[in-house]
Amino acid sequence: MKYCLHCDWHTSATDEPSARTRSRAAIDHHVETGHTIDSSDGVVPPRLPDVPTEIFVDDLVPSSD
Repeated sequence: MKYCLHCDWHTSATDEPSARTRSRAAIDHHVETGHTIDSSDGVVPPRLPDVPTEIFVDDLVPSSD
């Protein structure tokens, strides 16, 4: 499955049997929106934590101090 981490967009083998077509659709969605796509084997879309983006990014990016 391919899920967008920012909106309700997703695609699965049920929607489109071709893995190549699903990958192209995910790339197209990213290019059009700038959203991050997750490819997971799960049936429930992963979600970003409900925290302000600045805090989330600060935790991921090492400080330059």
